[in-house]
Amino acid sequence: MDKTGIRERRDTPKLSVVVGSHNARDSVNECLGALRKQGLQHGVEVIVIDNSTDGTTEILRRDFPDVELVEDSASSFIPQLWETGIRRATGDIVALTTAHCVPGEGWVEEILKAHGADHPAIGGAIENEESAGLVEWAIYFCRYSPYMLPFRETVVKEIPGDNASYQRWALDKCQDVRRNGFWEPLVHAKLREEGYQLLMSPSIVVRHKRSFGLLGFIEQRFHHGRRFGSDRAERCGMVQRLVYIVMSPGIPLVYLWRIGKQVAKKRRHVAKLVLSLPVLSLFLLSWSAGELLGYLKPVKRHW
Repeated sequence: MDKTGIRERRDTPKLSVVVGSHNARDSVNECLGALRKQGLQHGVEVIVIDNSTDGTTEILRRDFPDVELVEDSASSFIPQLWETGIRRATGDIVALTTAHCVPGEGWVEEILKAHGADHPAIGGAIENEESAGLVEWAIYFCRYSPYMLPFRETVVKEIPGDNASYQRWALDKCQDVRRNGFWEPLVHAKLREEGYQLLMSPSIVVRHKRSFGLLGFIEQRFHHGRRFGSDRAERCGMVQRLVYIVMSPGIPLVYLWRIGKQVAKKRRHVAKLVLSLPVLSLFLLSWSAGELLGYLKPVKRHW
């Protein structure tokens, strides 16, 4: 093991951390700095899959020569970056995050502790940077409101890919749904079909920092929504697909109701939600347009 705590490839680490990195120059130092510090104690393998165009790649090369850096296509989405990293990882446990998330104190230790139980997939909390602007708060509510603290440790249907960890054997069972990237809803559905439970732990925490600008996130929501609609259309019959198409105008309201319910339940950031509603509505509309297009014209998979 070198002075950073990151094992050489000939060793088999207990934990591999795969970091999807896209245009994260404002947060990558904090993210990898936290992992480097915790790796001193636990011998973590860190793999960064990067496709940035904002100078993040140069920061990685200059400041983190000890981390395995893999450069990927600029057109890849984060789930595809994760999949590239998962295939390179050698650890018994594989944790996923992005360079826009900063692992909290004891993140690595809490992941290792949690995997001492029987759950093959474990997710953690995602908190937002308190000083974030309204666009960043809208992004946070759109993506992470179900994973906001507080909550109790509990079995769930979904865990957040930005703060998730998996037993290697469980990932191997899901190779058939990972051929086009690590799209976590497909992986989680596969694990549930196999009879496994997913766990959420409040002690495994990351802090989300600025990840997208307004236009960039609108575009991201559209493409992810289309992927979701395409995957759904592929799994259902024609009648069910027509039902989804007819009901699609109500998608933004459904998501907004879910987000509002989470914020009200946890009694946190209510004012931030109200102030960010106009921006949040744009994001939800963009996702909905993409989801509808996915039902109408599914994306062809390259299996």
